[in-house]
This record gives sequence, structure tokens and C-alpha cells, in this order.
Amino acid sequence: MGTEVNAWVELRLVLDRTRFPLASQAAFEAGALGVEEAPAPGEVPAFRQPWDTHEPPASPTCTLKAWFTPEQAPLAHATLAAWGEVARARIHETDWADAWRQHHHPVVVSDRLTVSPPWTAQAGDLVIPPGNAFGTGDHATTFACLRAIEELSSEAASCLDVGCGSGVLALAAARAGLTAHGVDIDPDSVRAARANALLNGLDATFDERALGSLQPADLVVANLYAEVLTDMAPQLRRLTRKHLALAGILADRAQALIAALAPMRVVVREQDGEWVHLRLVPA
Repeated sequence: MGTEVNAWVELRLVLDRTRFPLASQAAFEAGALGVEEAPAPGEVPAFRQPWDTHEPPASPTCTLKAWFTPEQAPLAHATLAAWGEVARARIHETDWADAWRQHHHPVVVSDRLTVSPPWTAQAGDLVIPPGNAFGTGDHATTFACLRAIEELSSEAASCLDVGCGSGVLALAAARAGLTAHGVDIDPDSVRAARANALLNGLDATFDERALGSLQPADLVVANLYAEVLTDMAPQLRRLTRKHLALAGILADRAQALIAALAPMRVVVREQDGEWVHLRLVPA
């Protein structure tokens, strides 16, 4: 019987991280099409943040995942069993192609604004395809800024999105009737934001200009790390005519950012898990 087309077998086992290189080599020698090192069950990997001076300590254990054709799987299973208890799962090509879509859903911000991926979008939704640029609306930090735009748009005529990523914040502002502009230091993000403006038929502009070359806006939004926002504080103060809405701030760094933005006055401080959302107005 021939190999089942577009089907693979995933074998995985939990082992000491120091043993991963040799176990991985054994998997390839058994015919693995690919091997992945993943966190052990129940463990959340610690990623290095921009403010960290050292790499976070690695967990002592990890999960080895390896993929084989159905014909290779029995021998590969026996080979890997020498390294620990092996679990097995059947993987179909459609699982690989479509599983990631299950993690992206419409995000209802208000009765006027829903942000959706293309495959679930309804008429009137702001369509943001997940891609290379951050910002689909589902993260707590992005959602906080989207809500701020919805609540403050009646008090503003213009919006500046600092660190625009996908452009979702500037595009939400444009949808609300504001003149919207976004800036980002990443050319790929600027290209993605421009494509999203075209996709939604919205007149928002995006570029890579430095903050010092920009003109003030009624509403300034920025979803960035607190450390980055702190460095930008003088420009954020200069650029904000009426409202400054910030997110991406870890709770233990919020006070230092507030101090850097003084004499601006905090009018809203909200916390969702470890993330803080701030709204400030000029003194």
C-alpha cells in the first residue's frame, strides 16, 4: 500500500533539554521530515524583552516534535522510544494550512467598529489580514487603543499612530472620520499598513518619518513598550494637542513612564492582566 498523500505522523516526547541534540539527530536518521524543539507541556517560554540585559533561563526540559511519513513512523517510534515515552498524532496537510486561522477571530470594539480577518469579515468590518506587522485588534494592548479611538474620536479631528504596525489604529481613526497618519521604523510595517488602507478603501497615510519631523495631532496613539515610550516622551508631549492614548506598558513600568511624560496629566489608567493602558492630556 502506498504512502497516503498529504498526511504525516507527528511523534513527540518530553526529554531533558541537554539530550535534545542527540535525540533530534536520531529522529533525522530515522527519516524525519522536520524536527522542532517546543516547550514542555504546561510550560510557557520566557522571551527576552528589549529591557532585559541577559537571556532568560531556559527550562530544563523540552518537547521534541518530529514528523514522518506513515511508512517511516513505526521504525521512528521504536527509535525515539529509547529516549522516552512517545506520543503519536496524525497530521493532514489541511491541518497545517488552516490551523493558524482558528486563532484569529472578529474583535468587536463597539457597535460601530469590528476588526476582522478576511475569512470572517462581514460588510462594514475593518479588515486586517494577519501578517508580518503587529496589530489585528485581538491583543489586549491593541484593543485598549482601539477603544480609546472610538471614545475620543468625537473630540478630535486628527490622529497620529506612533509605531503603526499593521496600521489598524490609524485605520480605525480614519473610519471614525479623523485625518489619520501612522509612522513606523519598520519598512515592512509601513508597506503592510498602506496595503491595509487600500484594502479597506480608507484615506490614511503611512511613512517612516522621525517623530521630530511630524506635526501635532489632536489624538496621538502608541502601542509600544514602556521603555520605548519613555524615550519618546518629549516628542509625545510635543505632538499631543488634546489626548494621548498609550498601551503595551507592563504594570511595573507604568509609573516611570508617567513621570517621563510630566507635566501631562493621567485621566485614565486601566490594567488588563500585566498590561496597563494610559490616557493623558496636556497640563
